[in-house]
Amino acid sequence: MNKIDTVFNKLRLANRTAFIPFISIGDPDIKTSLEIAKTLINNGADMIELGFPFSDPMADGKVIQKSYERALKNTISMQDAFDFIKRLKAYRDIPVIFFTYYNPVFVLGSKFAGGAYNAGVDGVLIVDLPPEESGEFTNYIKKRDIYQIFLLAPTTNTPRIKYVLSYAKGFVYYVSVTGVTGARGTLPMSIRSEVEEIKKISQIPVGIGFGISSKEQVKEISKYADAVIIGSKIIQFIENNINDKSKILKEIAEFSSNIKSSLS
Repeated sequence: MNKIDTVFNKLRLANRTAFIPFISIGDPDIKTSLEIAKTLINNGADMIELGFPFSDPMADGKVIQKSYERALKNTISMQDAFDFIKRLKAYRDIPVIFFTYYNPVFVLGSKFAGGAYNAGVDGVLIVDLPPEESGEFTNYIKKRDIYQIFLLAPTTNTPRIKYVLSYAKGFVYYVSVTGVTGARGTLPMSIRSEVEEIKKISQIPVGIGFGISSKEQVKEISKYADAVIIGSKIIQFIENNINDKSKILKEIAEFSSNIKSSLS
């Protein structure tokens, strides 16, 4: 069984919602981002989503764009990313979701699947690769028991939801707001009803991301979601304390611990 399934099954029995933080590999540098990932694991992450730095991140807001820019200054290759994941997995073998855009994956072809498998990747989220265009890629990773994670949005109509869910494995990522990533003070009131409609169609876990920034939001979302995904708020701690590594780790540890406690 894929480790993503194992974690969700365990949390379901405990009536708990998963905490899935997101960071960019190599931000502000490989060594520090590995320490950040370990800090997130030590402070409650049930899974971790790791972004591969990309020069044209159309789905990401300013905070994550800047994160990628900092990482790209370090010339992060795909092999660097795989080595990063391998070291993190050696520290603690929690599920890793690899977030990327299709261009760097397309260049590698089947070699990407082999590298991801050897690194210990459990799921891949390619934000610009919809189900109907992912057949070749899905075949590559299916042979290695790696799940492809798909997105649903507030603008996705019911027939499309059913279509995407027919391909979904592990969990489906529900984008809580229209637009790009970024912490928001308020989230749409309609999220709950939209997620409940998804759950009527499929029993696959639903993770909610985009815009989540506070313990209060997490408490509300945990009433109906299977996972809470937080990225920009965490990465903001890096940007705010870019020259103070100890403060980065301290603030991320405190924030993550608070999020985790609100999900218990």
